[in-house]
Amino acid sequence: MSSIDVTEEYRRALKLGQKEYKHCLAGGEAEHLQVLDELLEGRSGLQQISVGMVEIPIELIVGTKTSGRQFSFSRSFLPLLAPETEFALKWCKLCEAHLGDEGIREPIRCFEYYGKFYVQEGNKRVSVLRYYDASAISGYVTRILPVNDGSEEYAIYQEFLDFYRQAPIYDLQFSQTGSYRQLLAQLGMTG
Repeated sequence: MSSIDVTEEYRRALKLGQKEYKHCLAGGEAEHLQVLDELLEGRSGLQQISVGMVEIPIELIVGTKTSGRQFSFSRSFLPLLAPETEFALKWCKLCEAHLGDEGIREPIRCFEYYGKFYVQEGNKRVSVLRYYDASAISGYVTRILPVNDGSEEYAIYQEFLDFYRQAPIYDLQFSQTGSYRQLLAQLGMTG
């Protein structure tokens, strides 16, 4: 694919990002990526655990670790910066790699909190792969363990962690307590 073609792909992605941004703005929804550091602000004593290399479902990547890249993307990682920027040039290079023989091989680095992922390194890789509807991306994951606040969300997440120890996948997301234990029982595994 020639550089003219990837530049056109960037323009298409940008147009989709601008459309999503305007739609979110009009609907009173968050128009940018979530920022993990902002979600964790004021929470201390959170333990971090290295999970290692994981195949991360793209739809579970919801934000960035810090606010530095937050405004470069729409809330679904579509680009928002002009085609003449260095950002766009790098996005196009990644697009060429993805569509060529090389592919995007370098894993991202991210944090997982309550089963959602926040990118520390590799936002443009996520953007390109999301634009092309990839289902997953490889990444080095650090899990941040929440403090027990007595909520149902916390209880479900603890069940997920038990499930993950026996079946290390993120593809299944349940919203009711007992669901992960039920699945483990049906699979003949203890939970």
